[in-house]
Amino acid sequence: MSVPGEGYSVDLPHLDEVTARIRAFKGFVADNLSALDDRARALSATWSSEAATAYETAHREWLTGANEVRDGLAALEAAARTAHENYTGAIAANLRMLGL
Repeated sequence: MSVPGEGYSVDLPHLDEVTARIRAFKGFVADNLSALDDRARALSATWSSEAATAYETAHREWLTGANEVRDGLAALEAAARTAHENYTGAIAANLRMLGL
């Protein structure tokens, strides 16, 4: 974080923690999507009515949105990893320039 007069710093352990939490949440979402989809498939095998058709349509729409959330979480995780790599590289380069 940038503080006037104090330069710029990044809390890499905190960035690692955030990345791990994103990864865990992404796994949670994926696991629950899979379980929900399995239940919906099992239900559709025994349920046929106008309500069943409406549910299947809504389920597909919800699944599309949930997959977009999952993909967004994957993008956030990748961005956090890239940021960590870039900050680590910048720190190493600065230390080399300073002869440390």
